[in-house]
Amino acid sequence: MRMPFRPLLTFSFALLFTAVVPLRAQDEKKDEATPAAAKQRVPFLKPQGSYADLPEMGFSPLSLLGGGGGAMPKPFFRFLESVDALAKVEETMVLLDLSGDAAFNMPQLSELERALARVRAAGKQIVCYLENADTVGYQIAAQCDRVLMADMGALDLRSPAMSVMHMKDALDLLGIQVEVTRVGEFKGAVEPYMLPQMSDHLRSHYEAMLRSIQDDVVRRIAAGRKLPEATVRAAQAQRLWTAKEALAAKLVDQLVPWSGAERAVATLRGDDAFELDDAGPAKKRQSRDLMAIVSSLLRQEKEEEIEDPQVVVMHLSGQIVDGDRAMPGSMVSGPAVAKLDELAANELVKGVVVRINSPGGSATASEAIRLALQRLAAAKPVVFSMGDLAASGGYWITTIGQPILAEVGTITGSIGVFGMRFQPGALMRRLGVHTDIVRLDDGPLMDATDRPWSEAARGRMQSFVDEIYDRFLANVAASRRKTTAEVDAIAGGRVWSGRQAVENGLVDAIGGIDDAVARVRAAAKLGDDVEVRHVPEPKNVADSLFSSLFEAQVQAAGGAAALAGLLTECESFGALLGVVRDALTASGTPRVYALLPDGLRLR
Repeated sequence: MRMPFRPLLTFSFALLFTAVVPLRAQDEKKDEATPAAAKQRVPFLKPQGSYADLPEMGFSPLSLLGGGGGAMPKPFFRFLESVDALAKVEETMVLLDLSGDAAFNMPQLSELERALARVRAAGKQIVCYLENADTVGYQIAAQCDRVLMADMGALDLRSPAMSVMHMKDALDLLGIQVEVTRVGEFKGAVEPYMLPQMSDHLRSHYEAMLRSIQDDVVRRIAAGRKLPEATVRAAQAQRLWTAKEALAAKLVDQLVPWSGAERAVATLRGDDAFELDDAGPAKKRQSRDLMAIVSSLLRQEKEEEIEDPQVVVMHLSGQIVDGDRAMPGSMVSGPAVAKLDELAANELVKGVVVRINSPGGSATASEAIRLALQRLAAAKPVVFSMGDLAASGGYWITTIGQPILAEVGTITGSIGVFGMRFQPGALMRRLGVHTDIVRLDDGPLMDATDRPWSEAARGRMQSFVDEIYDRFLANVAASRRKTTAEVDAIAGGRVWSGRQAVENGLVDAIGGIDDAVARVRAAAKLGDDVEVRHVPEPKNVADSLFSSLFEAQVQAAGGAAALAGLLTECESFGALLGVVRDALTASGTPRVYALLPDGLRLR
């Protein structure tokens, strides 16, 4: 009796299930079709930390002790690509959150100014959020349509300045004599060792350069905020501004509660029917697998091979030194020459933009790199793009007769050379140390650390420096189509802003990477579809790992505050300290430098 009923029951259950499921699916579709009001997307960028044209993975304990956290510099041009990408988003409002500690140099600000102008030209409204801002951050904010500032915030509109550490008195106290041979009264790299304070003629020269750069800072802020330039200069003279004062002076558009960028946008919109969407560069995922980390430490990663026609942006950064092994933060002649020759031989590389960020360094290393660049230019179009600093040896390497572009804030020139050695004879006598030199003639006396050079020895070293300076003048004269006398009149160690360098004929035009790439494309007859690639890329995973470990130890330790201040100050003068280290370790071979100290960077 039950047998006929069982199929009926199964069939009835199936019908019931079939009837219920579609009803539920319809309800779900109905819910999906009528959601609560969808939130509008607001793309945003939040730059943080320092940005470098060529981010190095070198480990710096000084940055950790100085409060920098040991963070590696981020790639600037990758961030710039993210800014340009804002012009292509669907949304009309985009946000620039400048509440972080982002640090950009003067030429990078020029690149950002042009990129933000492209975003606005695409019809986007750029809203900026500030908490505490310095002149760098405010120059970026001024390029936005609307500037929102936290009501407890402040502006520090410091005008451009330079700081040079003079060591003469300290060396005298220690009993260390510095013997210098140089060409040019304006070669500021040696003054800190020769004089207790800056000479009047060098100070006046630096002030003229600062005024040139200051004019561009004022122009950028005044144009962005639609303010008279006199108003901007007055604001810089006052320097410190509270949020209320900044609003009253029309330096910002609106004050918002100190609750972050999201609440600032909500205050501006009058609602919270939106969500912020990070439009920044994709972050690489950190591997937590021990074997993967060890493997990455042991292997030497190679750059990806070039497989399609490309325009290459070759970065030459750091103090120029002789050697065969690459060092983070330095432009080592051996690896640099090898890479330039590789680009020259690669038929897929259709043209090269050479991006220079260097205070100079070894004259012999500079010449080796210059000759490699000359070979590269004989094979394909080459255009130079100067970054933050392209001076002395950094200018030497450009003297091959190819176009040179710089930003107004670029420091360049410093055409001059010097030789230097440290002679701690007085210190040794105080310590009761005496050196006897067994010799056959007076030549070995040039190596004596406890006595000054003789007049004959000094004369020999001076002639060595003079010869290299004459070669420097000849290189510049041939490259810039000038006489050596014309070059000498603007050389002698004088430094110039990018604008001054154009006026003096040392640089062809004001412009950035995009302008340099456009020139290469035109010279090589390339279309816009040819990819642009930046080389080299940082690869030192080991330094990154050990930096993180050391940072944790420093943060856990106490009592480093006193040392941190001193080390932070010294870190600003890397080129000066580099010369000290090199001079102290020299083995008698005369060293000649074409170097501008890092301490002359703008702050």
